[in-house]
Amino acid sequence: ARLAQARGAGITGINLGANKDSADMGADFARVLATCGTHVDFATVNVSSPNTAGLRGLQAGAALTRVLAQVSAARDALPRRVALFVKVAPDLDDAALAALADAAEAAGLDGIVATNTTLARDGLRSAWAGEAGGLSGLPLRARAMAVLARLHAQTGGRLALIGVGGISSAEDAYARIRAGASALQLYTALVYQGPSLVARILHGLDALLLRDGFADVAEAVGTASEEEIAQWTT
Repeated sequence: ARLAQARGAGITGINLGANKDSADMGADFARVLATCGTHVDFATVNVSSPNTAGLRGLQAGAALTRVLAQVSAARDALPRRVALFVKVAPDLDDAALAALADAAEAAGLDGIVATNTTLARDGLRSAWAGEAGGLSGLPLRARAMAVLARLHAQTGGRLALIGVGGISSAEDAYARIRAGASALQLYTALVYQGPSLVARILHGLDALLLRDGFADVAEAVGTASEEEIAQWTT
């Protein structure tokens, strides 16, 4: 009901998840899209949250193929086509990322959101470093960048990539775009810097694009060298 009332206020997306006690997690994704899809512009199949037990098991193989097929069928039944993405974990290896990208292409998805939060705690010194759940923000930045760059190399521009994870400045945003992202998402940085961060990033991006001779963001997507990618991911 709230989605219906908000329609027309801007670009609206929903995150499709599953109930942790569901007998058929895959079916939950399609059911939510069938119910809410007429009120949104895009939907993200979130099979990578570390906060729902068993969910990440849907990121690979037959389980992933089945989920994407169910969600695609629900999308096809809507009166208006909505964009469909799948959100990946930053903890997948190269082989798993390649398989996920292939499955997304085969299912006719529009893109991949890279990435969700991480289970890794490398380098953390906080007394709360060992807490359970997904870690976001700055400690995620290099890991999310690496996954994005690998996906860009894997998909060759055939799928849109949405960069997310540890973006907190115009420089972060620009690096993610040049690594292959066509769009960006923010969350943790908004907590620390507030909604005005968005305007600061946009103004900063204008200056960075002008400095490097790009007419717009689209021209800059995927233009980073291997040396730059290596610097950003270490």
